[in-house]
Amino acid sequence: MTSTQSNGCPDVVVVGAGISGLAAARELQANGLKTLIIERDTTVGGRMAALDFEGNHIDHGAQFFTVRSDEFAAIIQQATKAGAVTEWTKGFEDPPDGFSRWRGTRSMTDLCRWLATGLDIQFGNPVNDLTEIPASAYVLTPPVPESMAILTFSKLLPPPPLAIDLARIAYKPTITLILLLDQPPKAIPDHGGLQFLDDPELAFVTNNQAKGLSEAPVLTIHLSNDLSTQLWTASDDEIIDRVTTRIAPLLEHAAVEGNHIHRWRYAGPVEVWPEPTVVWGSNPVVALAGEAFAGPKVEGAYLSGVAAAKELSRTL
Repeated sequence: MTSTQSNGCPDVVVVGAGISGLAAARELQANGLKTLIIERDTTVGGRMAALDFEGNHIDHGAQFFTVRSDEFAAIIQQATKAGAVTEWTKGFEDPPDGFSRWRGTRSMTDLCRWLATGLDIQFGNPVNDLTEIPASAYVLTPPVPESMAILTFSKLLPPPPLAIDLARIAYKPTITLILLLDQPPKAIPDHGGLQFLDDPELAFVTNNQAKGLSEAPVLTIHLSNDLSTQLWTASDDEIIDRVTTRIAPLLEHAAVEGNHIHRWRYAGPVEVWPEPTVVWGSNPVVALAGEAFAGPKVEGAYLSGVAAAKELSRTL
């Protein structure tokens, strides 16, 4: 993985170094196409994000992933052998359902770091106009509204009927609250994960210490989409008061010693596009990929990136 652009023009430019962009770049490179990833952040991972908080390394984006397809299973088998990922638990219910939930060995970003090995990535470069980065094809993997804004500025929008349909893709927000505690909360299972299904206020709570990531007990709390929408413009103090009151039974005698809030505007698609990718144009060819296409979550985003790369490889 490098942080400088390759010499000469790439065949394909991939926008975004989340799991979808990395999957696309690996497939393109395997097919002999010179590929450059442009990433506005300073690291890979996208919403598979980790955070150093008060001296503790924690997951504050996606908390786990599942494996259902043979194609993704093959990659996870390789990543497991490389030490990048490990099974977290067989389920969050009591008793567990027996279906594996996976995590990064040190953080959720580890899978993306492993996927990025050998790829050419330019960090810290927000993309506005694709035509300033000449290539035969482009793969855009940010949330669709952000990709459409880039395409509008670059004058590379798809035909109007398709553009109208893509513009209708909406996302659900999620607010994440991080809490540093003075002692472990006994009400959270030993593996550290607590999933809330159909809860009006909470989606997931992780004790990163029990998960095997942080030295101290640090909670990652994902609010439900409904409560996140309701509190989106609220102050941090309002959010902290609301959430700590809600989870008081989980905290028991533990006291909060630090906090941090992150707002994920594009946490997941409201509805999923039926195909794994959308491709149009011919000089350049443009493809969209990400969790909004064919299947949400980590695996869906990975498979979407691969699908986009395969379409471009056939076209180019």
